[in-house]
Amino acid sequence: MEWGTILMVAVLVAAMYFIMIRPAKKQQAAKQKLMDSLGVGSRVMLTSGIYGTIRHLGDKQAIIEISPGVDLTVVRAAVAKVTSSEEEEFEYSETEASPAADPIPEDWPVLAQDPADSDAAAPDGFQLTADAAPEEADPTEAAPPSLDVSGKETGPASDR
Repeated sequence: MEWGTILMVAVLVAAMYFIMIRPAKKQQAAKQKLMDSLGVGSRVMLTSGIYGTIRHLGDKQAIIEISPGVDLTVVRAAVAKVTSSEEEEFEYSETEASPAADPIPEDWPVLAQDPADSDAAAPDGFQLTADAAPEEADPTEAAPPSLDVSGKETGPASDR
């Protein structure tokens, strides 16, 4: 081989290193430094854009409180950056009402508890109390036929 060819291959290898491998190593080192700096009480932003405070930190997962009483369990790699309160545009406050909160329109159906149900905590004890409740299907109507694996019609309408 000629020296020019060997020199060209060496230049290409060096270019690949400086263009691809070195920046990836720097990015990996920065991510590892971020993971090492995490601690309970740190204010973080997740890769999904959700802000929260770390409540519990494990080797692989973290429990993030996104608002009082609302926790998310995420993998540690989902933490994009550690933030400060100055970086956040909005801060949750338990005493203030949300300025964008709209009242519920009066014509919307309301969930009310069924008084005949003795178990007040059961979700089955709720029913719609508005006029927009769904109607029950007529049991005299025949169900449409369905097909089995072989392509034959099955079901009540297959007797035709």
